[in-house]
Amino acid sequence: MKQLETQARGYNLKPSLAIAMERLDMEFKNIDNTINDICTEFGYIKLSNIKDAIRKGGLGQYGRSYRLSTQEVCYWIREYLKENKNKLGI
Repeated sequence: MKQLETQARGYNLKPSLAIAMERLDMEFKNIDNTINDICTEFGYIKLSNIKDAIRKGGLGQYGRSYRLSTQEVCYWIREYLKENKNKLGI
């Protein structure tokens, strides 16, 4: 069941990551590995919040990105969680 949830989340994250790649004019070396890492690291966060963090990060809200990587996207999500801590009840 957990693997199916991860696959479903991954399917829903791929378009958000593709938009971030387009905005930054950069590509992931392996988008599927990035999705798996995000799902593993942030499985407790609602998908809509992760997608919002990716959108804001891709628009530069969390600083300028010089390299698009799993680490960069996880940074965006952590920054999003920090700024929305009270609203999300974290």
